[in-house]
Amino acid sequence: MSLKFTIEGNVIMENKEFIIWAKNNNWNIILNSEKTELPDSIRTRYHIPKQWYEFISNMQVCENDNATKWFLSPRDYLPNEEGFQWNEFELQSLEYGSNASDIVTYWNKHLPVLMSVDGEYSYYAIDTENDNVVYGSEPEYEDSTIVAENFDSFIMKLISGEIVL
Repeated sequence: MSLKFTIEGNVIMENKEFIIWAKNNNWNIILNSEKTELPDSIRTRYHIPKQWYEFISNMQVCENDNATKWFLSPRDYLPNEEGFQWNEFELQSLEYGSNASDIVTYWNKHLPVLMSVDGEYSYYAIDTENDNVVYGSEPEYEDSTIVAENFDSFIMKLISGEIVL
């Protein structure tokens, strides 16, 4: 059930259940007062699933209390000289992998949406060809597993505890 929910009196977020899950799991959410567009480079490279964009478009930060797991927000997709890049795992694979063509082909259709550096490095991404959400981890980031049929299903599995971050 999706309801409109106001946070700090200035922003409306659609999924009340997610907000409750985040609070109960010590996640921090900071929202922008307006939707933030994704950079052109992302919109050009990927088909952007509407349900995912609606979820993150007002987010500035959505991370666990240790800042070791986070949903990528629109600002995370901007070029960044410090810290993790939105495509950090692709960059690592290109640096250490043996088949650059296969690596680029994989990442051209997998949009990272959540990253983790808590223990092993891992991510959740949307397969932009079919909207499935996949999970991958080191050392073979491109060896991923489907965990949900779409982003809404992923969020519901997260809320229900079927997926544990």
